Amino acid sequence: MLAHRVPYPANKGEKIRTFNHLAYLVGKGHHVTVLAPLENSEDKKFAEQLSERLAVKVVHARLDNRQLRIVRGLTSRQALSVTNFHSAELQNKFKTLITAEQPDVIMCTSSAMAKYVFHPPASALIKKQNIRLVMDFMDLDSLKWGQYAEHKPWPQCLIYKREAKLLASLENKILKKFDTSVFVSVQEKELLNNGAELNSKVQVVSNGVDISSYYPDEHTIEENIFGDASPVVLFTGVMDYFPNEDAVVWFADTAWPAIIQQHPKAKFIIAGMRPSRKVAELENRRGIKVTGYLDEILPYYQQADFLVAPFRVARGIQNKVMQAMACGLPVLASPEGASGINYVDNEHLVIAETPQDYLNAINTLINDQAAYKRISQASLQLITKQYSWEDENAKLELLLKCGPASDHSTAASHINRLSTV
Repeated sequence: MLAHRVPYPANKGEKIRTFNHLAYLVGKGHHVTVLAPLENSEDKKFAEQLSERLAVKVVHARLDNRQLRIVRGLTSRQALSVTNFHSAELQNKFKTLITAEQPDVIMCTSSAMAKYVFHPPASALIKKQNIRLVMDFMDLDSLKWGQYAEHKPWPQCLIYKREAKLLASLENKILKKFDTSVFVSVQEKELLNNGAELNSKVQVVSNGVDISSYYPDEHTIEENIFGDASPVVLFTGVMDYFPNEDAVVWFADTAWPAIIQQHPKAKFIIAGMRPSRKVAELENRRGIKVTGYLDEILPYYQQADFLVAPFRVARGIQNKVMQAMACGLPVLASPEGASGINYVDNEHLVIAETPQDYLNAINTLINDQAAYKRISQASLQLITKQYSWEDENAKLELLLKCGPASDHSTAASHINRLSTV
């Protein structure tokens, strides 16, 4: 498993997904070796903790200076995402491991890791040993960078447009060369325009929610919002990540002033590590709290009245939305924030596209206890029934085990059957 980040601790999107895949495969008796580049000494500590936690071999190497990696990308025909995660030392270790361990499958997490596979000495060994290649795209990074370009000023937009173009070319190469490619949602898969011949090679394995870690507190559902009608609105995430930063700044600028005017004791809690300067400054506004890093997020889900996901830039599926739903917390989301989830508007969550939509939704659910509880219960049932890590990981395991490319159609039929159970 070539992971672009050490998948531990499982405290952010791609780490949550990869850690759950890894833990499942190890639990099923598969022998897995993880290779990951290290940005700093903390990553090395995480690699050691991952090895101890799951009893897996973790092979790692330190990345070069970040500025050097950027220069390397800008002076070549490579995407910055690729050079950012590439280590010559890890490349050599990867080649050695292919010979020593003779793996059945090589799985990459994100398109950035494909360079390790396409590197000539490694690719020759992979072809010689007939090793199966699986790419977990998660989502289409090329489109993500294209979205960034639309929201960034000149000259930053030029860099992002370049990144989108180069990643799109790399994605096409991966789709052709890898045996199987996996996306996190049907919506991401449908964005592909690569012809019917690739359909059987592209599969969907969604994210899940660990309902032993995210669950409702019935006491707070009964008493929080209907006690004093002062709503507590929550947003969670890594807060120097541009889509998260953009979402909360937009919400604070456009929707929050009207909410706090009508509900003077309302609170908007922005919970998550590494708040950027723009996010940190929001705490100067009335009713807004920026927490920074938290050891435990569950109490915030359980004590809030609403989760907002007001994304303007988003790809894939939002773990925060599914986690909130598993806690019975009503979600108010933009279409982008709810993407990838099989929801019905006003049944499992509420779609809000304008500042007035968010105010209206909050007012409606504050004043209608039955509607609030109905959405709370429906969202929990949806996650429990359709977004189990066990079910999603079973689909992945089948893809890893299904053998040569000729078996794609058989695997696809099995996965489609699993998806409808």
